[in-house]
Formats: sequence, C-alpha cells, structure tokens
Amino acid sequence: MRKLITVLLSGVVLAGNLFSCATVSAATNATVLPGIGPAYVASLPKQPLSKQEIKDLLHMREEEKLARDVYTALYEMWQMPVFRNIARSEQRHMDMLKFLIDRYNLEDPVARTGDKLGKFENKKLQRLYTKLVKQGSKSLIDALEVGATIEDLDIKDLQDALKRTDNRDIATVYENLMKGSRNHMRAFTAILRRYGIEYKPKFITPAEYRAIVGSKHEAGVVYGDNGRSVAAYQTITVSGRVTKVYQRPGYGNKRVIWWVVEVKTPNGKEEIAVAPIWLYPSLDIVPGDTIEVAGYVPPFWRFRNIKGLMACTIKNPKRGVTYKIRNCNRLNRKFKLQNR
Repeated sequence: MRKLITVLLSGVVLAGNLFSCATVSAATNATVLPGIGPAYVASLPKQPLSKQEIKDLLHMREEEKLARDVYTALYEMWQMPVFRNIARSEQRHMDMLKFLIDRYNLEDPVARTGDKLGKFENKKLQRLYTKLVKQGSKSLIDALEVGATIEDLDIKDLQDALKRTDNRDIATVYENLMKGSRNHMRAFTAILRRYGIEYKPKFITPAEYRAIVGSKHEAGVVYGDNGRSVAAYQTITVSGRVTKVYQRPGYGNKRVIWWVVEVKTPNGKEEIAVAPIWLYPSLDIVPGDTIEVAGYVPPFWRFRNIKGLMACTIKNPKRGVTYKIRNCNRLNRKFKLQNR
C-alpha cells in the first residue's frame, strides 16, 4: 500500500503561493521583498492594533508552524511528496505572519522557542502537535486525514481572526493564508477520495467544506479589499476609436513623461499607457483612428488604483503601423516562474 501511494502521490503538484518570501524584518524595504504579495502588503498603511488583533497574529504564527511541523514529521514517516510540498508552503505562511509581527514591533513566539521542530509557546498547540503526529503515525490514511484536519482548523481560525480585524494589511494576509489552506485541503481530500474516503469537517461547516472541495485550485494574490484572487499579469485586448492623444507624468517616476492614448470602446473610455516619450518622440496615432491594443495591468497599478492598460502592442490599420512595445507572453512566463 505504501509503495502504491508513493507512486500515485509523486504526480501531485502543488502550485506555489504568491506570498512566497524569506523571513523579513520591519525595516526591510518593500521593493526588495520577493513576490508580489509582500510588496502589496507593505504598501498598505499601518493601523493601530487591538489586544485581540495582537493575540490573533501571534496565535496564527504558531498555528502555521503547527502545520509545517506536523507535515514535516509526517513526511519523515511516510515520504509522501504532498507533506513535503505543503510543509514548504506553510513556511511561506509563517514568513508572511512574521512580516506582520515585525512590522508592528511585536515579540515573535516562534523566536522565543528557537523555531525548534515540535516546540510551541502555546500549550494548546503543543498538545495538539503531539496528538496529531501520533494519529498520523498510525497509517497513511490517518496521516492524510490529519492534513485535512489541520487545514480545516486553519480555515476556521483565519475566518474568526478576519472578523476581528479592521486592519487592511492583516486582513489581506489572512485572506491569502486562507486561500492557501483551501488549496491544501483540496489536495489532501482529493487523495483521500482516491481511496474511497470522504473527509468529514470538524471545524468549518459541511456547506463550506463542499464549496471548497467542489471548486478549482485558486491562484493569484488575494487583495484584502475584495477577497478575490487576481492574477498579476493577464493579457487584455481592446479595440476602439482614439479620442485623445496626450502626454502625462510617469506612473512610477513622475519625472518621466509618457505617451497616453484614450480609446473609446463599447465598454467606455480606456486609458492606454504607450511608452515614455524618449522611446517614441512622436506617435503615428491621431484622434479618429481605430486601433487594436493588447496589454496588461501592472501589479502596482492595482494597489495604487491606477486605471487603464499598459500597452504591449498597438495596431493602427488605417496608417499601417504596429507598435511592439513589450512582450506580454514573456511577462506571463516570468510571473509564473517567479511565483511557483
């Protein structure tokens, strides 16, 4: 049985989290944080913390450690890739909570225990670790059910903590950790189903459980203000009549002047960022032309609420001109490789 499951699970691939990052200090500049998620969270304002928000942050930091440590122990027992892969993801979850703890100058409970495997400051989590590892040592099926149980608990505790915070940076992190936990639950329960076993939720409701396992793997950063995942790079195409061609200060560096084209489409007017004027001293596009645009929305535009589209290519059939400014396909490939 063990050999059979090893072969089957070797094909299970768990996508990485956009919040992938190394442990960082409060003084770390957001621009050097790897991954799109941490840079987004770092851009959000710091807000006063309540005692409950502090308690929840410290608890979730150790609860993510619980998941990492249990999965590490279960991988050592059973050598199942699913445990190793998700343990790595839980480390990234821990790192993101550490970022918040450092950001608000809180004392890290994991640091106080030396981040030793299976050691917790929270006595309840200490007892739970021992119980879950013992249960998971009985059989591979028990180990997989332990995995589903941990994610079940994690989702419930994150839901509760989310209700108790009004800080946008904390809410954004919790939303993303919850998305990761839903993906982990999908992985564990899908394997259990191969052996005719349906996990029964112990913490979230049966309806919530069915909604999770009945939906697809979630990708993209969850932005805390809307709770939805958004892919950082997605090629978008629009076409319409040019209503205005003008110059404006740069979107990042205000000293760089950009060409911008306003296009009237069936869905309304769209602002198209073309390129800095040093790249194109002039544009062969004038009001009245009908153009076709392929572009994307840069990640930093999303959290700065900049509307419009960054052009990759612009076709102007009337004048027989095509501007090839950026490679959208390369940006998509780069994004996927960065965030596995």
